[in-house]
Amino acid sequence: MVHSRAKGPVVIDTLNEGEVFGWSWLVPPYSYFSAARAVTPVSAIALDGACLRGKCEADTELGYQLLKRVATVMHHHMQAARLRLLDLYE
Repeated sequence: MVHSRAKGPVVIDTLNEGEVFGWSWLVPPYSYFSAARAVTPVSAIALDGACLRGKCEADTELGYQLLKRVATVMHHHMQAARLRLLDLYE
């Protein structure tokens, strides 16, 4: 969700069951930059980013496989955000 001066809070993406939210743990400076709001009850799993990065450094195959999967998620979310932002600014 982002905030528009003209429209207030604007939904950028909607997630469904089993989808991933957040990858700031992977990209320096490792700071959270987005917001989310659940409209139904949610169960979520939080990961220790520093620990996971350490494991990926120690096991480069793990790191590579994880990065490929996270990149796919990032690509999906960026495409969805682009389309919604186009709608917002038309």
